[in-house]
Amino acid sequence: MPKPIINFVHANGFPAASYNTFLEYIKPDYQIMALPQYGHNPLYGITHNWQYLVDELIEFVLIQNQIIKDKNQKVINVGHSFGGVISFMAACQRPDLFKGLIMLDPPAFTGSTAFLMKLLKNTRFIDHITPAGRTKMRRKQWPLSANMVNQFKHKALFKNFDPRCLADYAHNAIVQRNQKLELAFSAEVETDIFRNLPVNLNQFKNKLTIPATLIYAENGVCSPRLVHKFSSKNNINVIKRPNIGHMFPLEQPEETALLIKHTIKSWQ
Repeated sequence: MPKPIINFVHANGFPAASYNTFLEYIKPDYQIMALPQYGHNPLYGITHNWQYLVDELIEFVLIQNQIIKDKNQKVINVGHSFGGVISFMAACQRPDLFKGLIMLDPPAFTGSTAFLMKLLKNTRFIDHITPAGRTKMRRKQWPLSANMVNQFKHKALFKNFDPRCLADYAHNAIVQRNQKLELAFSAEVETDIFRNLPVNLNQFKNKLTIPATLIYAENGVCSPRLVHKFSSKNNINVIKRPNIGHMFPLEQPEETALLIKHTIKSWQ
């Protein structure tokens, strides 16, 4: 009997291969498929509320179903951050493709918070309330001789990474181009994704028809109030990860993978 399939959707700016160590802990029990990086296919541009990126996810799953020659094999979507949000939207729009959903610390804003974000999206203030302001200024090139693990390990975002996950990111988020080392995930694309954060999640209320769990970090992107407000509108189970931040899949890869596998088993 074939293993069930997980479609993993990465966080903004972190190509799927950045999660190799994390995904290795899942592979003994599940087939893993993952689009290498979202937002770089000109057929699926970055637009208001990420809808074309949702379309990109759906198309990827449809193509993978053709490859494995099992059109009836529904997949479990597991998405981190940005990936969690577009996984949720895809599951609401195409429930025929999915049989479960796990969101890892998604920036899922609804209600008055979403309304405020909508007002600010077309102003310069959006760069201050999302990571867009930092990503548009991030360094994009290094000399060929640079040790990329050393380049990243002292930065705040990476300071708590499991060393293996930091190596995964350094080796897979950087490419050799133009006689330099450059970001594989365009900083411009990353910035545009942040600037177009969905503010329309209210329209998906009660449209989620598959088992779903939201695992959030105590020090993550959404407060408990926002997490529970979003989840209560969509019949989503909530699990809190205490004393940890937004990047917990890459800080505690084995523990996170075990929690995901336990969560999926609990649905059965």
